[in-house]
Amino acid sequence: MKPYFAVTALLVVCTVVGTIALPWLTVTDIAMLYLAAVGLAASRAPRGAAVFGAFLSIALFDFFFVPPRFTFAVSDLHYLLTFTVMLGCALAISELAVRLRYYGDAALERERRTAGLYAMSQELVPTLSSEELVEAITRHVREAFDADVLVLLRGPDGRLRFPSGGATFALDEEERATAQAAFDQWHTAGAGTNQAPPGRTLFVPLVASTGRFGILAVRPGIAPGGRPAEFAMRGVLETYAGQAAVAIERARAFKAEGAQAG
Repeated sequence: MKPYFAVTALLVVCTVVGTIALPWLTVTDIAMLYLAAVGLAASRAPRGAAVFGAFLSIALFDFFFVPPRFTFAVSDLHYLLTFTVMLGCALAISELAVRLRYYGDAALERERRTAGLYAMSQELVPTLSSEELVEAITRHVREAFDADVLVLLRGPDGRLRFPSGGATFALDEEERATAQAAFDQWHTAGAGTNQAPPGRTLFVPLVASTGRFGILAVRPGIAPGGRPAEFAMRGVLETYAGQAAVAIERARAFKAEGAQAG
């Protein structure tokens, strides 16, 4: 509720300023003052609070400044057109500001994840053991996507090996089946796809030039309102999985060469 209180406080301040400056301002000037306040609120507040501010600005403008003052009655019907234009402009400003903030945040998030991908590629050297590779991959993906992460590697029998304990989160039987199906069929499955029953976990195959090495299982946190957070950049996550698969492939090739040389 804090954004709503903040928007309300901003419009109350706008009303006080307009009341003090009323002898020197026209009603149109006051309307522009409210529109500026709505634009400022939209640049900072969530969409719901911004829309709330748009409607509240009309109510305050009507009550305090439109004749007859201190009532919602309107003596001049031309003001109805003014209200309509004000509301339309306020909503348009709110929508544009929210979209600009969303794209700005998305760009920053994309930059952060790209930097994380580079850092991961630098750390995943062929000399690491399988356990060290899994730990590094898990840590980098968790930090980049703010999610629980599980790396499932292919066992000697060609099927996934599921951890018996110590994992960041546990998979139920349905999720294990989904993970195995994603591995067998070489495609991403789970949350946000139509490849499996709906759930919170996304399964991305670890595929490199010589084949499949496992599955990257990622479970996002809970967003405000109690709903699972969405993967805004599934393509970036698949890039992480591809980089991880290449690192695993190189590490195994390095160990195989070492074994042959020994």
